[in-house]
Amino acid sequence: MINANIEFSLRKVLGRFRRDEFVRNLKDWSFISSDSLREVETVVAQSKSSRKALVERVVQLTKVKKLTTHAVAQLDLIYQQNHPNNKKWSVFQLSKQQEYREKHVVTSPDAFQEQLGKQLSFYFKNDLCLRTKGDAWWVRLGIQEGSQSQRLSPSNVVYMVHHPHSQYIILSSIRVSHKDFVMQALLNSLHCSEIREIQLTGRDLDSLASLALHSNSQGWFSQFRLGQVDHNPLSKAPSRKRKASTDVSDSDIVFENQADKEQREQQILHAFGSNEQPKLQKIEYRLETRFRGSEFAPAMALRKEPFHCKVKFEGSSVLEGIKELGKVGLTSLPLPHHLGNVHSLAKNHFVLADKKRVRPEQK
Repeated sequence: MINANIEFSLRKVLGRFRRDEFVRNLKDWSFISSDSLREVETVVAQSKSSRKALVERVVQLTKVKKLTTHAVAQLDLIYQQNHPNNKKWSVFQLSKQQEYREKHVVTSPDAFQEQLGKQLSFYFKNDLCLRTKGDAWWVRLGIQEGSQSQRLSPSNVVYMVHHPHSQYIILSSIRVSHKDFVMQALLNSLHCSEIREIQLTGRDLDSLASLALHSNSQGWFSQFRLGQVDHNPLSKAPSRKRKASTDVSDSDIVFENQADKEQREQQILHAFGSNEQPKLQKIEYRLETRFRGSEFAPAMALRKEPFHCKVKFEGSSVLEGIKELGKVGLTSLPLPHHLGNVHSLAKNHFVLADKKRVRPEQK
């Protein structure tokens, strides 16, 4: 018999699977036998069978072996790896301790899992599982509060993604009451002196990782990182001849401001490059500057205090939207630094303030 809470958790995880995901995810899980997996394939192939019946069959197959909370957590982690955009993520930057800067202390996923689990056990009961995907280490942390018979609250589950040998770790939402303990455990496990949030958040995990790990090769420079150029830009070797464009222009179409159009395209290309932009769902600016619209609001002309307000850009891909606005001439070009270089600043929450003038020292 399966524990009622474990069975409930298993049904909850399986209920999120799409029909075409069952076989692949269960195969990665490696908990059920190959014969049971073939039986699941047969049920999936039957178009008349409902997903509810499929979930029920998988639950019955798991009763052959002793199902544990840890096994269900591993299956949940597999699902999250395939659907990372279901979570809201925040990026944190790590600072290495001086004595560990020249060598990598955590050399393997198993060592990291062991050290992190040991550190977390000082603060609370937990269930920790780790899986690799590509060059990233994925961690699922389940924090147990109360007795083992109580169901694990979704707010007590934290997902972490760490690229080894990098100074960044990406975390899903975490309860305030747990945050300090988890941060301290990460510091001790990775032998770091500081961990701080860098104001880079969003749902597209791959974009957040790209913005953090490759902040110096975004925009126009992304073509070199992605291998889209024929040769090294510093090399004197001639590039290969490109095929002529097959597009046939319509001679009846005449652009009235051809020079302006070409200049605008060059400015956009220089700022954003030719590749699709990393996906950020929000860019937020908090303004703490003097009011600059006194011609429209004369009463504000004598105001000396900073003018406080927030400006938000929201959408499925804000950077791509800003790029397209520039293309069609709906923004003034060149864009200001805090707007045109967001992809290279590794953050999407900004504070804009007037520069403080430094008075010269009196002799």
